[in-house]
Amino acid sequence: MDDICAVSIPLPPVSEQGRIVAEVERRLSVIDELEMQVEANLKRAERLRQAILKRAFEGKMVPQDPNDEPASALLERIRRTKLQETDVNSKRRKKAALAAGGRAQV
Repeated sequence: MDDICAVSIPLPPVSEQGRIVAEVERRLSVIDELEMQVEANLKRAERLRQAILKRAFEGKMVPQDPNDEPASALLERIRRTKLQETDVNSKRRKKAALAAGGRAQV
């Protein structure tokens, strides 16, 4: 501990210390202002995201073609296609099982 006390630490004059403190405080206030701007922009970005999603789900992001089928018709067509594919695959499995000499699994 005596070794540390024996070390002399040069300090700037009081006027320069005041300028240093003033500069540090100025920079800290700039940082505070930037943090507030970042927070405001993050909130704005979230609001924009929500607005974009809302418009997208409302179908307002791109021009709508009146000749396009309604979503309900498209979903029904997809459902029917999947059912047909499932039926075809099921029949193929039964046929393969019979050909292999086994019994068809239902």
